Amino acid sequence: MKSFEGVEKLAAASTNQYKLALALAKRARALRNGAPCLLPEVINPQQNAVKAAMAEFAKGMISYSTEKEHHIDQGVNS
Repeated sequence: MKSFEGVEKLAAASTNQYKLALALAKRARALRNGAPCLLPEVINPQQNAVKAAMAEFAKGMISYSTEKEHHIDQGVNS
């Protein structure tokens, strides 16, 4: 369960755990759909997509970022 503990540390340090969960889900879907796994020790990433995605995030191989907040009045000339 090392990857779970690593993801827990990422979540604790993150300002937005929801976006972390979305990034993990997106990576797991990509692995399930045939994207190559970055970890050579993962035998079948299609069957273990969530575990593989968690391990990639925990080892720092996959990163994510949040967009800066945009206000409604940005870009409008007054």
